[in-house]
Amino acid sequence: MSNNPLASHFRQPAIYLKLPSKGKYYPLNAIELSATGELPIYPMTVKDELSFKTPDGLMNGEALANMFRSCCPTIEDPWTIPVTDLDALLVAIRLASYGERMDVTSTCPHCNAENEHTINLHKILDSIKPVTSYDSPVYIDGLSFDIKPQSFKEMNKSSLIAFEQQKIISTVTNSELSEDEKRKYFLESFSKLTELNIDSIVSSIKSITTEDGITVANPMQIKEFLTNTSRKTYEEIKKTITDIVKVNAMDTMNLPCESCTKEYPVKLEFNQTNFFG
Repeated sequence: MSNNPLASHFRQPAIYLKLPSKGKYYPLNAIELSATGELPIYPMTVKDELSFKTPDGLMNGEALANMFRSCCPTIEDPWTIPVTDLDALLVAIRLASYGERMDVTSTCPHCNAENEHTINLHKILDSIKPVTSYDSPVYIDGLSFDIKPQSFKEMNKSSLIAFEQQKIISTVTNSELSEDEKRKYFLESFSKLTELNIDSIVSSIKSITTEDGITVANPMQIKEFLTNTSRKTYEEIKKTITDIVKVNAMDTMNLPCESCTKEYPVKLEFNQTNFFG
């Protein structure tokens, strides 16, 4: 099929995206940018759309991973995409596939009215700023922390485990188990969620440097430190990482309510109900 006469009519990049990360935080040779530092974005195919119809693919992240493989072919492994780039990639793929207009449904917090707004995705992309908050080390309790964004794989794993544990808690709560059996399941779930929180922080730390200049980058040693440090230090590390993640989150949009005319913030979120044109 290499000499297909229709090859010249195959899809081409629809837009070129400047990633918020500028290509940083990817493994070596995991991404290829253009000479101007941009990523080519291809429109979705029919196969890409169909992958979103599979519940399992949506749950385990495979649907998104396959879409990134198809629409961002110069990214070697989509699971290595840093979370700082996910929103920008989703906006760019939606724009490349269906155009710049996207309808958003939201509820006004002032009068509870349902509103329909049409937003311009080009403006959303233009508002996304380059990521710089990971560039400088963070100093806590005499230690220097080199913070990094989670990868798509790490974020997806955390979300999946958290969802499963919350489902277990809900099922046990509504079950006819004895109070002792419920307590046992709750303790197991809370223990796993605590472990998940620690693992999430470990995946956000590239390395820790001591006062003596010794740098520790081994995830197991970092986890051992987090497990044995004081609650105060742990909470400070957690808050610092959370604040850095919030800085890089996509900005909300202030949109007017059609009923009471007051403006309110709306966060752009993508799911299978609004992603397709």
